[in-house]
Amino acid sequence: MKNQLIGIFLLATVVSTACSYRGAELGEDNAVSVDTPELSGDEAADLAAFIDSISFARVPDLDLEMALTLVAMPLSCLDRPHAAPRDRSTYLDETVAARRPGYESDRSFYGCWDWHSAVNSTWAMVKIHKEYPSLPVSGLVREKLNDHLSARALEGELEYFQTAGGFERPYGYAWLLKLYAELRTWNDPDAPEWADNLEPLAALFSERMVAYLADLERPSRSGAHSNTSFALSMMLDYARVVNDNALEEAIYESSQRLFLDDYGCPTAYEPWGSDFLSPCLEEAALMAEILEPAEFLVWFEDFMPQVNAREFLPLTMPVDTAEAPSDGDPEASEHSGEQAADTQVSEPATEGFSGDEDEPGKTTTSDEEQRRIDEETRALGGKSHLIGLAFIRGDAMNRIAAVLPPGDLRIEAYQKLAALHGAMGFEAMFDADYAGSHWIGTFALKYLLTEVPE
Repeated sequence: MKNQLIGIFLLATVVSTACSYRGAELGEDNAVSVDTPELSGDEAADLAAFIDSISFARVPDLDLEMALTLVAMPLSCLDRPHAAPRDRSTYLDETVAARRPGYESDRSFYGCWDWHSAVNSTWAMVKIHKEYPSLPVSGLVREKLNDHLSARALEGELEYFQTAGGFERPYGYAWLLKLYAELRTWNDPDAPEWADNLEPLAALFSERMVAYLADLERPSRSGAHSNTSFALSMMLDYARVVNDNALEEAIYESSQRLFLDDYGCPTAYEPWGSDFLSPCLEEAALMAEILEPAEFLVWFEDFMPQVNAREFLPLTMPVDTAEAPSDGDPEASEHSGEQAADTQVSEPATEGFSGDEDEPGKTTTSDEEQRRIDEETRALGGKSHLIGLAFIRGDAMNRIAAVLPPGDLRIEAYQKLAALHGAMGFEAMFDADYAGSHWIGTFALKYLLTEVPE
């Protein structure tokens, strides 16, 4: 943990916001009070002492300066193509990669290292432009959106995904649907055209997710791309915004079927390797949206350890990103080359494509040098995940705090911890070079948008 953060900043007192929820209706006989859970005198005193011990941290506002900082990241990578995939099949055969001609015209999301990062970077540009329409770089943002959300480019994306199987499901699907919802709700003269261009792909993803969820027997509780809770929460936001009733019902049904019986989430073992998601916090934040407040509180009591419990301790401390991440996580980094069972993401890559070595002016890289480069890339990728984890933890903690009943001592605990994680994320945001800058800004923005207002 970045010790210098502790005790440096002051955070104004924050209040939880009221949220409306939809879920299974509770009959009068089964009604559950939304009162604060009863604590003994000693338990309340211990919890209050723990809350007082949490260091205050101030996180930046989403002001013009921060908006420019965050939008600079997607602007710098959206046209930087994915590098050539390496080691896709080296057991018996070698796969030679060749860049498809005309990709700039018939593909939309070819930059920012990998497909899903290009999508969420596009969402970040749209969201920031919506918040600050007079941004000094707004003209450049619109130019990029016109290029990457053109009818031709998105027709190419649709054509590719018609036969792409489970590629980018569910993580990339979730970001694409979030982007579509953002465009549909944007009061901008060009937004309807961009949304119309994206609609066929969004419809395909929605239809596929309904079928996918119907057959899903077990959720992914990974701390990386395949995580089910994170994707469903993002998709639920989309479904509500655009009135996609079929997907919304599928999310409600599958969330309760997959998660309602969960209890005792093993927070003591987070993070695993170089997770960028918190499985326990993400599941709790999802169920806070799925269940009625009273029903959620009952579920939450069984699912999540008390914030001052020993088991919860790892979630109270931002991860020290200076430490080398563990190699034990098969999804430790999107750059590791390992794939989740269903989610497919881009692999580590060189800057050039096979055959480039013969071009004039090109230099070749020795096997030893390439191994060194790959090792450094994996290390930076893992580090970037742990930085992003700070924003994701803060985001989920604020979402959980927002549904706790007034007077619940845990509200202040979760809000203070969220700020502590968020502050660490902003301090380390640029510490992973391009391995982080191609995506971390999106998660910083997501965190700021769910920050509890003062």
